[in-house]
Amino acid sequence: MKSIWLIFVSVSGLLSGQSEWLTFTSPHFKISYTQPDQRLAQESSAIFEAEYANLSKQLDMQLTAQPSVFLAPSAAAFNELTGHVIPHWGEGVADPPRNLIVLKPPDLAARRDRFLKLVRHELTHILVGQTGAYPHTIPRWFNEGIAIYFSYDEEFAHGAAISKALISDSILLLNEIDDVLQFQTEQARLAYEESFSAILYLEKLAGFGGIVQIIHALQNGQSFNDAFREATGLDVVDFEMEWLKNLEKKYRWRFLYDFETYLWILILLLFVFVFVGIKLRNRRVMKKWEQEERLAP
Repeated sequence: MKSIWLIFVSVSGLLSGQSEWLTFTSPHFKISYTQPDQRLAQESSAIFEAEYANLSKQLDMQLTAQPSVFLAPSAAAFNELTGHVIPHWGEGVADPPRNLIVLKPPDLAARRDRFLKLVRHELTHILVGQTGAYPHTIPRWFNEGIAIYFSYDEEFAHGAAISKALISDSILLLNEIDDVLQFQTEQARLAYEESFSAILYLEKLAGFGGIVQIIHALQNGQSFNDAFREATGLDVVDFEMEWLKNLEKKYRWRFLYDFETYLWILILLLFVFVFVGIKLRNRRVMKKWEQEERLAP
């Protein structure tokens, strides 16, 4: 499903089979890959450089060191590299303390747009991870939310999972999102949607500049709570209460959009069923008439 911000990536995994890795170096990144992915490494390097140029301008931040990017040759290799701690829905991992990114085998030909978003997502984690407060005082909802925000990932903008959670009274509190690595696919999607929604509400309160202000304050060693209060005028608890009220207003009936889609599908299937039924009935009638004609004196 998505990229994950981790506090660690398995060093033993990175070292196993180390002789098989080749390296392509660009001005800001070191791309490690296996021989079949040589062309992919070059393309990925260009994408990382371009996305970094855009993101660093938006955040007014630069890399303090050259990140290492591992292009896993297979899903099994990805699991080995990341110590087998990533759920099956994870597409990539950012490990800011080690300035490291690990990606599942990307298919640029079929999913180039998805890969671009994944790169921006990971780079956001790396850049924010350079802040002095990282990783212990930055909530995961904020870290994942801004990564989705700056990667323009509309996959989590619809709010379908939030709407269903409101109906079933299963909305996650923001601090519960810290456990996203233990979530199954649907609950993980809810966690990402909520994280993105919280950032959008933060933007509504403090503007784009407020989001960047918080990140810069963290970079200067300020605690997350203090940085958040200065940017929004609210502490995190009060913000969460307001955000939850906003969720009710914005997403409570969003599931009806999906219901309308399902309704049209049901109508279409019903139409097909009726059409086929009529054809079969007509065929039976014609067959009956033919039999009656043959029996007629």
